Amino acid sequence: MKKQIKGLVIGGTLLLVCFLGALFYLEASNFGDDAVSGTYTLRHTGEQSTLVLRPDHSFHQELKTAGTDIHAEGNWRVSGEGHIAFSKEFLKVSGEEFSPAGQAYGQIENRFGLLSITLAPNPDGPTFHKKLFG
Repeated sequence: MKKQIKGLVIGGTLLLVCFLGALFYLEASNFGDDAVSGTYTLRHTGEQSTLVLRPDHSFHQELKTAGTDIHAEGNWRVSGEGHIAFSKEFLKVSGEEFSPAGQAYGQIENRFGLLSITLAPNPDGPTFHKKLFG
């Protein structure tokens, strides 16, 4: 009887671990428009930037640095496993590297719905964090 209970506990634990692993994989690999769209903020070396990614793949960016407030509108796209690229209108922030074609790009991280975008050079580039509410 004790062996049966022990077997059920081990089996149940393995099923739970597999289920949680599958949930983690499904959520962490969600880079769809609904998951990625939203408002992101960045505070980096005296700069503040707000980035709004819209579901239609357009963005609005505000950059506050050295007493100036600059705005930009452009487009974004996701490719592969969470790679993101922005059109040339993207406002460069301190510590960011552009591609040879002059585009901003980076990597999206999705940790159970807590999204962030780390711009190149990844993993040490500036990071935008998605607001949970608003």
